Amino acid sequence: MIFVWSLAVILISVGLLGLLVSFVLVYKRLNRAQLSLNPLTGRTREHHQGLSLKWPWSILQDPEIDMTAEIVVTSGGVMVMTWEQFIAQRAYEKIGKKAYETKDSVLYGNWATAMRPAKGMLERFVQKTPQTGALMVMAEIDIGLSDHLAKQMTDDVLADKRAISDLVANVFGPSDERADSDVEKSYGVIVSRPKLFDLDLGERSREASEKLFEAKKFRTAVEEMKKVIEDEEKAANAVLIATGMAKKTVFEIQGLEGALRSVAGAAEAFFRRKS
Repeated sequence: MIFVWSLAVILISVGLLGLLVSFVLVYKRLNRAQLSLNPLTGRTREHHQGLSLKWPWSILQDPEIDMTAEIVVTSGGVMVMTWEQFIAQRAYEKIGKKAYETKDSVLYGNWATAMRPAKGMLERFVQKTPQTGALMVMAEIDIGLSDHLAKQMTDDVLADKRAISDLVANVFGPSDERADSDVEKSYGVIVSRPKLFDLDLGERSREASEKLFEAKKFRTAVEEMKKVIEDEEKAANAVLIATGMAKKTVFEIQGLEGALRSVAGAAEAFFRRKS
C-alpha cells in the first residue's frame, strides 16, 4: 500500500511539474518567433528558436512570425517573394516605372529593396503592421530620390547614374543585417539591398515635358502619404486606403494607386497562424 501511495505521489508530482513547465517554457521551431504578453505589466517578450522562459501568467500571442520571410518592396508595389527569387526569376524586369521630376525635364526609373522582421523589434513590427512598414519604406526611397533629382539637370543625372544608385543603396544605412535608420527602428524591420534598376528618359521621352506636372503631383502625394503614416492616429487609415478598403484621397495618381494596393498581402509572408 505504501508503495502504491508513493507511486501515486510521484506521478502527481511529475504531472504537476510537467504542467508548471508547460506554463513557463516556450519552444519555437527553427526560424520561428512569437511574442508573449504579460497582462499584469502590459509588456511583451520575444521567444525565438529553441527554448525560452516566460512568466506562468504570460499569454503567447498569435500568429507566429517567420524570421526568414521577406517581401520585395519596389517602385511599382510589393512582391511576396525573397530577394533571391526576385533576382533569379528576373522579376525586376516587371517593375513599373515612375516619373521623377528633374530641374528641366522628367526621368523614368524603377528600384527595389527587400524587407524582413527585425529581431528585438517584433512588438513594433506587429503593432504597426508589415503593410504600413512597406508603405513607409516605399515613401522613404521615393522621397529621397525625388528630392535629389528635383535639384539636378537631366544631363548631369544621366552622366552619373552611379551617384543615384549609391543614393538609393544608402537610404537605410550601410548594414543589411541590422536596423540602422529611424524608419527601420520605428517599424521593426530590416531593409536590405536597395537597388536602382533603371533611370532614363524612357520610351516616352518626347512626352517628358507633358509629364512634368504628373511628376510634381506624384512627389506631393508621396510626401502627404509619409505625413499620414508618421501620424500614428492616421496610420491604420493609411493601410485601409492602400488596400482599397477606404476612399481614395491623395493616391489618385497614375501608377501610384496600384502600387499601394499591392501591400495588402504583405502580412501573409511573415505570419504563420496555427491551423
